Amino acid sequence: MKNLILFSTFLISLSSISQVTEFGFFSGTGYYIGDLNKSHFSQQDLCLGLVYKTDFPNERMSFRFHLMFNKFKANDGKSGVESQIYRNLEFKSEVIEFGPVIEIDFFKFHPGQNHTDEPDFGSPYFFAGINYMRMNPKGKLDGEWVELQPLGTEGQGTILIDNTQKDKPIIEKYSRNQIVIPFGVGVKMNITHHLSFGLEYGMRKTFTDYFDDVSGLYPDLVDLAAVSPEAAQMSDKSGFPQGLNDSSYGLQRGDASNKDWYAVSGIILTYEFFKDVVCPKW
Repeated sequence: MKNLILFSTFLISLSSISQVTEFGFFSGTGYYIGDLNKSHFSQQDLCLGLVYKTDFPNERMSFRFHLMFNKFKANDGKSGVESQIYRNLEFKSEVIEFGPVIEIDFFKFHPGQNHTDEPDFGSPYFFAGINYMRMNPKGKLDGEWVELQPLGTEGQGTILIDNTQKDKPIIEKYSRNQIVIPFGVGVKMNITHHLSFGLEYGMRKTFTDYFDDVSGLYPDLVDLAAVSPEAAQMSDKSGFPQGLNDSSYGLQRGDASNKDWYAVSGIILTYEFFKDVVCPKW
């Protein structure tokens, strides 16, 4: 988090010598790729954001800082995969994401049109950066959405009976605060002397497999129920019989070898403010 703040401060200091500043908003949809959803552009939800942009002296590079409010959801019942349908898990999460990214234009592009005789119509671009993300996966329990991270649905943060170290949890609870790597492509164009419009698609690489609260193996549900009945109920919703000789204990609940991803696509509309207006030549 400290490195992210330092990186953002460095980019903002560089932007102080730029000629153009833009403010705007983002509107679109997003989806996640993980244990509950394997298909791109499936089970999408709303994503909104605020955008600050400024040019570097380089005509093909700009700095952007965005604040995103994203919603993600997935349901095993909509996967079309028999094993997932039987597993019967679902989640939703409201995700806040903010941080800097660098945009690199394929062609020379100047936002707006009131400082050049021949305005640049538009350009494709690539972007990448480092962002902070806060997630909060929830599941439905008796018709109500409850936060899953405090429960420890895979035994995280609990002292289970078969733990050799009785005073320590087998698995630590995951953090809801994460670093993500956003990257993607888009195309932007000028609409008026101050308005610019863009279409963008971007992926986010996360460093957690608990974006959906599903990662490894089923815990011992009998032991987990002794710690938290709600955790045991949310851990296994398949209706699989629970017992010492017939249980889901140790079976695969998720795939811990692959981290979760999410994607965001939509439109960006920005309004341009000039710091230094270039006078026309007579």
